[in-house]
Amino acid sequence: MTSFRPCCQARARRDKGSVITNPSVDRKPHVILAEDDADLRAALIDVLRALGTEVEAVVDGGRFLVSVASQYNDGRTPKQVDLIVTDVRMPVCSGLDILDGIRAARWTTPVIIMTGLTTPMVHAKAAKLGATLLLKPLDLKTFEATVLDLLASRDSLAIDAVASDSAPRSSLRRESTR
Repeated sequence: MTSFRPCCQARARRDKGSVITNPSVDRKPHVILAEDDADLRAALIDVLRALGTEVEAVVDGGRFLVSVASQYNDGRTPKQVDLIVTDVRMPVCSGLDILDGIRAARWTTPVIIMTGLTTPMVHAKAAKLGATLLLKPLDLKTFEATVLDLLASRDSLAIDAVASDSAPRSSLRRESTR
């Protein structure tokens, strides 16, 4: 595996040690990674950890499903899972099927779907579910840039939500009637 140095640093807020931080909470972003290829999974874990995220990696669709369900048992809410990265084709259950269930449960967590299958069905399903599709073989710099963009956009949504919660009701009404 080649060494990998984070790029695109201006795209995300960082503090000491090149750690991405979420300004609305004092914690590292939590990422669930589901990839059955051990070498690719190890490379993606390295990239995600270099970006300062907490990574929960699983090896197949069944464990991915258990990981998603266990978020509730661990006291996490869907808002505390900052990013999901999944392969499409995995043993037990596909990443698309699990993403379909996540969206049905009203999770708005950003998702990166990785696939070597470039069928119109995969593209259509990923688009319908609001996921970012990356094609394999995966370019790690593109992966890193995509992660940074999705986490930064999630951070900006969190900032907007915090600002909206603390804004006077009258200003909220005025903005909603425009």
